[in-house]
Formats: sequence, C-alpha cells, structure tokens
Amino acid sequence: MFDALKNTMGAFRFHFWSRYLPRHSRRPTANRHLKAPQAQHLPTVVACWQAMETFVLCACIATGLLQLFSLKYHEGLWKQQVLYLRTRSRELPSENTVRQILAPLLARQLLRSPPKAFWWRINAAVNGDEEDEGQT
Repeated sequence: MFDALKNTMGAFRFHFWSRYLPRHSRRPTANRHLKAPQAQHLPTVVACWQAMETFVLCACIATGLLQLFSLKYHEGLWKQQVLYLRTRSRELPSENTVRQILAPLLARQLLRSPPKAFWWRINAAVNGDEEDEGQT
C-alpha cells in the first residue's frame, strides 16, 4: 500500500509548508530539542498539517478506487490496456496499470463534457470567469 501511495499516486509529494513549522532532520534527534510553535503561529501550523493530511487522505481514497476498479472491471481494463507490459503476472491489473488506463479516458471524458457541466463551472470559477454564476 505504501508503494502504491508513494509511487503510483504521489501521495507524499505535497508542498504545503510554512516557515512556522519546525524543521526536521533526517537523523533522529532527542525530544528535548523539539520546540512547539509560538501561540500566534499555531493556527497556521494546524492548517498546514490539515492540508498535508487531507492530501494524503485523498490519495488513499483514490488508491482504494483504483483497487475497486481492478477487482470489478479487470476484464474490460485488460482490453483497454495498450501500453507495453512485459508480462501479465496476475489476473487483476495493478493500481499503476489501472491508473495508466483510466487517466487518458477520464481526461478525454472531461474535455468532451458539455460547457454547462460541473467540470466547466469549476474551471470557470478557478480562472475567474464567473459571469454566469447566478444561472443554473
């Protein structure tokens, strides 16, 4: 599971950082050297940790969805698989294989959706084009 989270989903590639977070060394240090953040910086530190945990949680959910797709739709996934795979080592495709199959299909589906679809509303809100926000 850790390998799938680290390599397939990139769950630990987050860049939520704050200068108020304590610095960590790769070598373990004694607890007596650890310092708590100052009281005025505590909300920022808590928000930063919350963002990190949420990012990893979303990656865990996505990994579970990939495993579910692998279990339920393995025959259809193997038919859609066009990338080189040296040998099929098992009946069920791995998380990485499912991700490689579903990523282009999902991107194609999002681009083909009608302009008033939910995806395009999110895109417009992110880019600041909210002229039809009141219309539903």
